[in-house]
Amino acid sequence: MSKFLKISYLLFFFVFILTSCSDDDSSTNTNPTNQTYFPTSVGSFWKYLEYDIDSLGIKVPETEDTVLTTIIGNQVINGKNATIFLNRYSKEASTDTSFLAYENEKVYTFLSAFDNDFIPIGESNQWIVISDFNANQWTILKDTTFQQVDLPGIGKMTPTVGATGRKGSKGEMVVKGKAVQSQEFIITFKLNIKLEIPNVPMPVNLKFDVVQHIWYGLGIGVIQRRLDPFKFNVLLFEQSFNGNESKIIDYNIK
Repeated sequence: MSKFLKISYLLFFFVFILTSCSDDDSSTNTNPTNQTYFPTSVGSFWKYLEYDIDSLGIKVPETEDTVLTTIIGNQVINGKNATIFLNRYSKEASTDTSFLAYENEKVYTFLSAFDNDFIPIGESNQWIVISDFNANQWTILKDTTFQQVDLPGIGKMTPTVGATGRKGSKGEMVVKGKAVQSQEFIITFKLNIKLEIPNVPMPVNLKFDVVQHIWYGLGIGVIQRRLDPFKFNVLLFEQSFNGNESKIIDYNIK
């Protein structure tokens, strides 16, 4: 396997980490006088159909998975009342847990959600805003250069990472045959990776953006996510990555 191909798989792993959030009438159990874009009641669940998309936005065959997200409790973490989400994945019969907080019309997650073995963020146990219903745009993570990382068989990598958020379109989306008020948020991850490869006189710089969309439905919560396909170029080498889409197919708000 070529060095650049190895690098592409490592970058794909990093982006994957980033994107790491019934048919009866009970699924529309909302109170119009107390509706929110981010329900936090224990026992509420959301079921999503998730799959990869190619550069044209077309579903990639045989990549579908069903994800069931359930609120299993609440816990005070670093001064915020965090909601605990349990995610169950059908294809691999696996689970994971995520912590989100909803405060003053803002959705928070831990910076550690973006941490991984290849790009360690370090002081990552802090809350960051991934959606802000009161702002048109905001900084999630200032451009930050992290410690150099050894990539066995490749060389040394020095990553610089930044992230910004902005409010997208507001309108209506159809959920289980009914129109619901929706709000889109767009997160842009900016990556600049400096690679020092043995026997290569000059460092190789990989610079590209990764864009993620999140749609919230009033009285429901997250109804759709999409990671846009992307690619990067290094000299004469080009590597493309599929995106990922997740759409709600069922839910029940307690």
